Amino acid sequence: ARVRELAAVLVETPTPGGNEAALYPFLTGVLQACGFHVERQMTSLGRENLVARRGRSTLLFSAHVDTYPAYTHPEPYRLRQENDRLIGRGVVDCKGQIAALLGAVELVDAPCQIAFVVDEERTALGSREVQVEAEGVIVLEPTELRPVIAHAGAIELEVTVYGRAAHGSAPQCGENAILKAMRVIEEIAHLPFLGQTHPLFPPAPWVTLGKIEGGLDTMVVPNRCTFQMDVRVLPGVSIGTACEQLFDLAARHGAELTILDVSEPSEVDAQQKIVRALMAAHEAITGGRPTPCGYYSFTDATHYLQRGFPAVVYGAGSLGVAHSDHEWVALEELEIAARVFAHVIAHWS
Repeated sequence: ARVRELAAVLVETPTPGGNEAALYPFLTGVLQACGFHVERQMTSLGRENLVARRGRSTLLFSAHVDTYPAYTHPEPYRLRQENDRLIGRGVVDCKGQIAALLGAVELVDAPCQIAFVVDEERTALGSREVQVEAEGVIVLEPTELRPVIAHAGAIELEVTVYGRAAHGSAPQCGENAILKAMRVIEEIAHLPFLGQTHPLFPPAPWVTLGKIEGGLDTMVVPNRCTFQMDVRVLPGVSIGTACEQLFDLAARHGAELTILDVSEPSEVDAQQKIVRALMAAHEAITGGRPTPCGYYSFTDATHYLQRGFPAVVYGAGSLGVAHSDHEWVALEELEIAARVFAHVIAHWS
């Protein structure tokens, strides 16, 4: 009941990117009541991270406070419950996880650190710039209660393909840029770097076409088509090699390719103390040994790993329903996560 109560306040306080501080008074109050010293840290975005410490500890929990915009969600900022499902914007990504963590620090009084960071859904500068030191980090995200020890990298790109305009009734006199773009998209999906495999990542589509624009009228052969896509890159694959293959393909078609954003793939050793502590806690609470896995999405753990902090990702629910109009998480899983977090805190030294 306590985790649901906390989740309701979190979900019903809208925090799309830029509005994270709306939750800070509530978070500060809960944490101070649990004996934490709380401070705000300014980032280069002009927005503040919230960092809390109880005692002296090398254990850090990290969660992003921003959510994806509401977009077409019918009731984004009202927590609803259908059977065991909690429903609302950000409930799985990752306000439900925050509720579980707050529940955990109310259950045990051992030392730990918490970083609530800004703008994970866009620039992720919150985790890059947060001022902390740690020997182990647990990043809260939906992982179906499995420890994530590897992340796929990503290349977000925009490609503009050029054709030749002609009368729509004489397409043979022109070159259709939309059809040409479709061929380019198909070829991207079969580039050599996308054929590599990794034991922690089951086969999956590695390319997401997110936006495409082209054409003026049905009676004009389109001479220009632009599309944006997300391309995932497995650990062990060089981002440089992937970009080289993408640029070479674009050049062969006379297209312009722009890299919009890049995140490097990452992986942490399963024998790191933080991974072993989390797995032991999960087994103690659930009775089953968890199987580590890879994550198809970026998380703040990548930045912590780049900074030299061993980091693992863990939380309730499925990434697949995040950002959707039916975003949900099982209350039972959140309550398990809360007990797992409490076990890690109590046994970390």
